[in-house]
Amino acid sequence: MKCVRLVKSSDLKNVEYLINNSGSGMTTMPKTSQEIKKRVIWSEKSQKKNIKKPNQDSYLFVLEDNGRIVGLSAIYTSVSLKKPSVFFKKSTSQLESKSLNFTKDLDVLSLHLFKQPYSELGTLFLKPAFRGKGRGTLLSFARFIFMSAYPERFDSKIFVEIRGFKNAKGVSYFWDSFSKTFFNLDFFKADEISYIDNHFIMESIPKYPFIIEHMPKKVQRVIGKPHPNAMPAYSLLTKQKFRPNGLIDVLDGGPCLEAKIKDIPLVRSAKLYPIVVRRNINFDRYGFIANPSIDAFAVVKENYAFDTNKKKLFISAKVAKALNLRSGSLAQVN
Repeated sequence: MKCVRLVKSSDLKNVEYLINNSGSGMTTMPKTSQEIKKRVIWSEKSQKKNIKKPNQDSYLFVLEDNGRIVGLSAIYTSVSLKKPSVFFKKSTSQLESKSLNFTKDLDVLSLHLFKQPYSELGTLFLKPAFRGKGRGTLLSFARFIFMSAYPERFDSKIFVEIRGFKNAKGVSYFWDSFSKTFFNLDFFKADEISYIDNHFIMESIPKYPFIIEHMPKKVQRVIGKPHPNAMPAYSLLTKQKFRPNGLIDVLDGGPCLEAKIKDIPLVRSAKLYPIVVRRNINFDRYGFIANPSIDAFAVVKENYAFDTNKKKLFISAKVAKALNLRSGSLAQVN
C-alpha cells in the first residue's frame, strides 16, 4: 500500500539513501549526513510545536510503498520573513516620446523583492522506478491535506517554484545564455546556494530592467516555461487553483505559481468522520483518507464507503493499519 506520512528520526538512513541516489537534479535537499539529519530534526521540531501561527517551520513528508521510502515532499513556512525572496518579474514598460508623438510597449525582466511572508511547496522527489499509478499525486497532494487539518500553521498564501525549461540534453537556455553572466558559479552550485538564501542574487545582478526583446530568441521562448518533466505537476497545481503570479526564477527562468490556501479545493473539501473498520462491504468510493492527528499524520488514496445517515466512514482493515486508525477513530476525507 502507498502511504504518505511525516518523516521520523528512524527514517534517517532510508532518507539519506534516497537523496544520495537521486542524481544531480535534486538541489532542494542537502547531500551530507549532518545536513539531512538537521532537515529531519527541523521537521520533527515543527511537528511537535504547539503553535497558533507559522514561524519558519518545515514539514517533511515521505512516501512509503509497501514499507519502502521512495519519495519526499515538503512545506516551508514564513519564507521571506527575515530576508525578502528575490525573483525576476516580467512586466511591460512603456516608452513615450512627446516630440516624436509615439509610445512603445517593451516587455522587461526586473529584479523583484517579495517581502510578505508566504508558505512554499518544495522538495518534491519520487524515485523514477516508482513514478506513475498515482504516487506523485499522493505525494504532492498530501501536503494540502495536512494544511487543511492545520491551517493555523501556514501563511495565507502559498508559492511553488516550477522547474524551468531544459532541452533534451539538460541545457538551460535561460541560465547558459543569460543568468550565468552574473555569477562565477555553475548552475547546480548556484541553485543549492539560492535554496538556502537567495539574497546574494541582489549583490550580483544589476538593478535596472532587462529588455526581453534584446535577449537571444531561445531565451525569450523559455521565460516562465516549465521543464517538460514538470508539466504534470504544473497541470495538477492549476486544478488546485494555483496561477502564475508573474515571478520568474532568477537562475532557470521557471514560473512561480501562487494560491490562497483557503481557496485550494482539497483544503476546502476536508471533512472529519468517525470510522468503522469492515472486511466484507462494497467500498464504492475512492479518494484521500487521512489520519489527521499531528502525532501520527498519514494519508492514503484508497477505496471506502460512506453511511450518509449515520455520517460514518467505512474502511478496510488494511487501510486502518496503514493509517494507524481503529473503529471509532476520526478520519479526514478530502
